[in-house]
Amino acid sequence: MAWWWKRNARAAEQPEQASELDVPRPTQSSPIPAPRPATDSHDLDDPMDRWDIIKQDLVELDPDFFSDLDQLMDSERHANEVDELSDERLTESLRRLSVRYLVDEAGALLAMWERHVVQIRREGPSGEILVLRARAYATLPAEWEDQGLRAVNEWNRTRRFLKAYIGEPTETGRLPLYGETQIPLRPGITDALLDELIDCAAAVSGAYVDWLHDEGAVL
Repeated sequence: MAWWWKRNARAAEQPEQASELDVPRPTQSSPIPAPRPATDSHDLDDPMDRWDIIKQDLVELDPDFFSDLDQLMDSERHANEVDELSDERLTESLRRLSVRYLVDEAGALLAMWERHVVQIRREGPSGEILVLRARAYATLPAEWEDQGLRAVNEWNRTRRFLKAYIGEPTETGRLPLYGETQIPLRPGITDALLDELIDCAAAVSGAYVDWLHDEGAVL
């Protein structure tokens, strides 16, 4: 007799030991609702019937799913609607961008950073011009006016955004340095584009003042 028959015979005489995998375990319920059986074959073919079942399942998972979705779609539609420029829209944009600001005596918004301040306001006959005006806290002595003019001209020659210039002397006779952008918005503007313009002005104004302190070497 072949030797493998003997091995199988000895294995058959030994009782089988129960494995841990053979022990029945309690079943756990899934957090995802089980699919509902279709009442007839027509339910599986009609897209509206399938969508009703999907909606019921989504509501069971999150009762606020559709209300949250409607709110999100409404806010996105509103962000892409063109509306006229207003002071309220400027403050709302700063809040959306998480930019802290003050309001000066003339009603303009002042966003303040470590080395500069940005004035955000409306100008023009109907307030249709968006003005973003940055000013460095540091000023130039009057005898440095030529160096200051060379610096702002260099910025205007080599940079795309912000018109740099020297302002009128202060009460102490020192010269302030400005950088500004003016954009006519008579047709209106969307919230998304308004946020982009203010965010761009905030970023570029910071780069401008840092440049005056470092490479421009006038502050």
